[in-house]
Amino acid sequence: MDLKIFKVIQAIVFATFFVSPAISANVLSPLPAEVTQRWHELEYVGQASLRRFGFHIYDATLWMASNRNDESYATTLSALSITYAKNIRAKKLLSSTKKEWRKLGITDKHPTDKWINELQEMWPDVKKGDQLIVIFEPGGNSSFYNKYKKLGTIEDADFGPAFLSIWLHKNASFKNKRKQLLGVS
Repeated sequence: MDLKIFKVIQAIVFATFFVSPAISANVLSPLPAEVTQRWHELEYVGQASLRRFGFHIYDATLWMASNRNDESYATTLSALSITYAKNIRAKKLLSSTKKEWRKLGITDKHPTDKWINELQEMWPDVKKGDQLIVIFEPGGNSSFYNKYKKLGTIEDADFGPAFLSIWLHKNASFKNKRKQLLGVS
C-alpha cells in the first residue's frame, strides 16, 4: 500500500476513534475537548514501536504542525501519543525519563528534578492498552492526558522540547525509532 494512502487511512482511523463526539459505549470515552480542538492544526508525522529484549513495550505516534523538520519539535505545536503494551509502574516511567535526560545532557541545563516531581504528581501506573498523550505548546505549557482526562500541565517552556527530546533528539537512544517518528526514510 502506498505510504501516503496508509497515512491518510491512519489519520481517519485516529480521528474516528479519538476525535468523534459519538463513540460507542464499549469504547473508551473521547479525549477532553481541549485536546480534540487542537488536532485540526496537526499533521500525522510518524509512528514507532519499542521492543526491548523481544518484549513489546509501547507504540508511539507523533503529530506536528506543518512546516516541520528534524529539529522543529522544539518550536512547533506537537503531540506525542504513547500506547503501552505492558504494565509499567509510574516510578519506572519516571526513572527512564530521568535516565534519558541524563544521556542527552538535559539534566545539566534544566530543572529536571523539579520536572520529575511534577510528573510524579500526575503520571499514573500504566496498564497494557493505556495511553498517555503530551501536547506541547511552543513557548508555553506541556499538558498530559490519558483517554479519560487531563492529568496535568507543566508550565515551563523548556519542558516540552526536553521531554520530546527523549524520542526526537538527534542523539536519542533509539535512533531508528526517532527516524520512524519523524517520518524519515
